[in-house]
Amino acid sequence: MWRQRRQIQKLIRQLVVDLPAPLTLPGTISALAAARRRDIQVLAMTMGEQAGPCGLWVATTETDYVLYSRDSSPVLQTQTILHELMHIALRHTGKVVLPPTTPELPDAADVQALLARSSSTFHDRQEHDAELLATYLGAQMATAGQVGGFDDLADETAAVMYRIAATLTD
Repeated sequence: MWRQRRQIQKLIRQLVVDLPAPLTLPGTISALAAARRRDIQVLAMTMGEQAGPCGLWVATTETDYVLYSRDSSPVLQTQTILHELMHIALRHTGKVVLPPTTPELPDAADVQALLARSSSTFHDRQEHDAELLATYLGAQMATAGQVGGFDDLADETAAVMYRIAATLTD
């Protein structure tokens, strides 16, 4: 548990943005866009039934596009968006590997980097870090009617949550 907390704190210090308080998804998007002086567009798209990515970050010359599956649950949508935002906030670099053309994506000539969220990519260090931080921040989100984050839990319960997050991201 303590190793996970130290790793999360280290990742938070590496962010290019000061996280808003209270922590909300719209606030995080706005703060990150302001810190980078770039527009961030969050778009739902149909990802299909295959075992492909459930989210994408596409960086063009002027805009960052975060795409998530419109068919996934609201919890998974939030997790996916946070995951892609953490790639941006941690200054991760992606491969320019273009997916099939889709109307939600920008012109291929403008794409500078692309990262995809998929359970098959979590062995990659950048994917691991983005997922770990997204899981932690998702638990911290200040949304009406939902419980608080890990820090409000008893140590034993928090330890279980960190182990679950680590299992999903290791």
